Amino acid sequence: MKKIVVLGAGHGGVLAAIKLATNGYDVTILEKAERGQVSHNWEDDIRFDIFKFLEIDPPPEEVYSQKLKWRFVSPDEKSFLRVPQLPPLEEVSVSRRGLINYLISLAEKAGVNVKFKIKAVSLNFEDDMVVGVLTEDGQEFNCDLVIDASGLRSPFRGQLPDSFLVQKQPDEDDLMQACRAFYQPADGVAKPDPDNSLTILHLDYPGIAWCNHNHLGEVDVLIGRIGSLTEEEAKNAIENLRFSNPILSDIELKPPTFAEIGVRNPLPVPVADGYAAVGDSAFQAMPLMGSGIEASMKAGKYLSETIISAGESKLTASTLWPYQVRFMNDIGAAYMFIDVLKRWALSLPPKQINWLFASGAISDSDLAMISTEKDPEAKPGSTGIARKAMILLKNPRLIGLAAGCLIRASLAKSIASKIPEKYDIQKISKWKSKYDGCIDHKI
Repeated sequence: MKKIVVLGAGHGGVLAAIKLATNGYDVTILEKAERGQVSHNWEDDIRFDIFKFLEIDPPPEEVYSQKLKWRFVSPDEKSFLRVPQLPPLEEVSVSRRGLINYLISLAEKAGVNVKFKIKAVSLNFEDDMVVGVLTEDGQEFNCDLVIDASGLRSPFRGQLPDSFLVQKQPDEDDLMQACRAFYQPADGVAKPDPDNSLTILHLDYPGIAWCNHNHLGEVDVLIGRIGSLTEEEAKNAIENLRFSNPILSDIELKPPTFAEIGVRNPLPVPVADGYAAVGDSAFQAMPLMGSGIEASMKAGKYLSETIISAGESKLTASTLWPYQVRFMNDIGAAYMFIDVLKRWALSLPPKQINWLFASGAISDSDLAMISTEKDPEAKPGSTGIARKAMILLKNPRLIGLAAGCLIRASLAKSIASKIPEKYDIQKISKWKSKYDGCIDHKI
């Protein structure tokens, strides 16, 4: 069977490795970190039924917990909206590192050769086809396909020939610079209800900040900004959070971690001859919040099934293209819609966001639709839409801005959904130009 090399032990790459090894492929994962230190040591939310979709057993119970209650806070911190909680274990908080350790164990049981503390540095080519990988210590790994799961700033995308139209690097406003820190709860302060608070445009900067009392009894803090975030700015932002979150003490449990989080629409072209990107390497994360575990694992499943379906054919951009078509139709087009909305919301003056929260133009029910795709208040003949329209009439300028944004977002989703079904580089080039043109880099 074909040889596959996966660069980086990302969730999507490891999931693809499990599926391919189970089907007889010779799979090697090259991971630069040491065993047990892969991925960030924090938690993200996922739907629990993802494991059923992936056809793997759920991880051990110590890896996940019931997702806690959330509220969204306006920039002026005078208004908030609660996110309705889903039924028990419909959505869970999962340890990123715990989950990847579990997936790696499944991969090794399936026969994947996982090599730690080995850093890949370059792709090897024959003509324009990727045929292997060179590591920092001079080892060569020949293969039929490289799966790039090395992250947002993958050095390998930039080594591909321009003719494949794979974007080299993200733009700066495609990324959120984040500081994540964990503190001891303040003595004598009651546990907040809800447990988690997320402030939009915190301190009027484009981005978010949250303060969460997690199931481990830690106070989990994140400061995230589009563009740049210095250590001093993060320190000042955390200090500001203490005014509205008394539970937040100044006693650190873990040193602050700085990371880049992808918050952009998916890569339009993630494949080349002998190469496929998955997970953060293909920008397959939720454009609003950045969590990409679920989408990455689904993409790993789609990619592995595309490879298996190719049979004895060479793994070229053409034979790999159905993977991208499936991802874009199932997930990517919706993410494009969200990206347009996100960029618009983060470009609004904070006073407009404050008004939306305070006026009732956005409701808890709206957040329910975002998180569960169901509106608990929706009934035949519901007057909810009419009520919102009456509220918005009090702010005609915002009506115009919102209407324009919704039109652009719907158009962007439509363009994303019109991805060419077959690999034709000229058609893909035209489609990619329209796709990229949907995003306004002005945050």
